Amino acid sequence: MEAKDRGGFFLCLLWHALLYLPWSLPAWVLLILHVTVGLKLVWFWVALGVWLLCIVLRTLLVLLARYGASHRMPVPENKNPYSKKVRDPYADMR
Repeated sequence: MEAKDRGGFFLCLLWHALLYLPWSLPAWVLLILHVTVGLKLVWFWVALGVWLLCIVLRTLLVLLARYGASHRMPVPENKNPYSKKVRDPYADMR
């Protein structure tokens, strides 16, 4: 019996964005420097884009790991006539 899918890419992306929200602090500091000192606004967008790119890459890594862990290889049939027939202990988990 397959496990029910509890969410996709966007739910995972939202979770990672909330989890790593403090990592966007340099972008907000650059926005404050834009308002007070007159730093170019493009640096704020670059920092925010780098933060978002890191979040997207982390999300893809987590989803790829989840995808790889959910696909199991089939157990080959025992064709050795001299070996004991043993019950598969992991049969209930598949």
